[in-house]
Amino acid sequence: MLAKLSPWALLVGGFRDLRHPPVANRPCLDVLRTLAVSLVVFYHLGSYFPHAIRTFRTPVFRFGWSGVDLFFILSGILIGGQLWKELKASGTVDVRRFILRRGFRIWPLYYSLVAFLLAERLFFGLNRPGLWLDATFSANYFPANHSVGGGWSLCTEEQFYLLIPILLMVAAKFVSPKRLLGLILVWLAALSLIRHFVLLGMSNPEEMQIAVYYPFHTHSDGLAMGLLISWIMTWKPEIMRLGRWLDVVLALICIGAFAFWYVASLTLLYFAVAVSYGALTLLLLRVPFPAIFRWRVFYVISRLSYGVYLLHPGLLKHVMPYHTRLIGQAFPGYFTAFFFWGVVTLGLAFVTFSFVELPFLKMRDRLLAEKRMAERSPRSVLTVTSPSAT
Repeated sequence: MLAKLSPWALLVGGFRDLRHPPVANRPCLDVLRTLAVSLVVFYHLGSYFPHAIRTFRTPVFRFGWSGVDLFFILSGILIGGQLWKELKASGTVDVRRFILRRGFRIWPLYYSLVAFLLAERLFFGLNRPGLWLDATFSANYFPANHSVGGGWSLCTEEQFYLLIPILLMVAAKFVSPKRLLGLILVWLAALSLIRHFVLLGMSNPEEMQIAVYYPFHTHSDGLAMGLLISWIMTWKPEIMRLGRWLDVVLALICIGAFAFWYVASLTLLYFAVAVSYGALTLLLLRVPFPAIFRWRVFYVISRLSYGVYLLHPGLLKHVMPYHTRLIGQAFPGYFTAFFFWGVVTLGLAFVTFSFVELPFLKMRDRLLAEKRMAERSPRSVLTVTSPSAT
């Protein structure tokens, strides 16, 4: 069926999907996802404008890498919300269904990019090292030898998608799902402890950062924080309705944790980032949202952010030498690059969303709907209650 659709029909379908956010959509999460992808693009642009970065050391440029941690928190909230809801309803997790849902969301575009890079290597002889690491979602443990730009964080998230459902399913057999909060708190505490031991005896700052920034077991604080927030929303929703004093507390935690970024060691830095963004996220989920932040543009960027994240490193690599030669490496060139090539990347992300992501998402929804219908069919009921089955 999908094969019969024309390119124009696919583009129209993508445009139609972006025009209609789901009923349960939370605008504040769209704004945060827009912020996350903007921070990442700003940060990656910095390598092409070293002079501008040295003379304009604001948090946006200095801590642009933290956009990945914000993505982790948002992923933790999304995935955690699905898992806690299922645990609350059934007491267990259907791991196969969960992997099917996430696989149809992540894999089509990701493996399309891997295939494109492989084709460049085979037909044009371009250097594309470590594609097998990208293809097996293990590049975060070999950060110097992979080809998908920013792919290390997707590897971290994929490891999270595979590990957490199984862990929660097994743990729920021994502990009440509501009491699995302790598992998240142990995870958060263990990460800082692991970083402490990994960094023992190391003195080179660059080697220290590489040692703890990329691996899942040293840098998944944001995912744990997102899982914690989704636990609160599922099992303790009354917390979301507490008085305004909680908003003040969350704002103070956010500001205090953010200030701590400037002095924190690598042992505690990613924990502080997770706490500050986690407090900000909880705050925005609680407070009335200004109309300006409900603009549809935030939903569009949020919906396309996965494509933007995957596509922008390769695009910048090809166009920035010409951009800096034409406009220069000062601030005008920096901000022009962000807005112009940001829009271009959004356009490319819309094309990949329409041609790759959305068709697979629709296929996934049909498969899940057929599976639900099969589970509820009269034939299933008759099979259970027939005399031969007793």
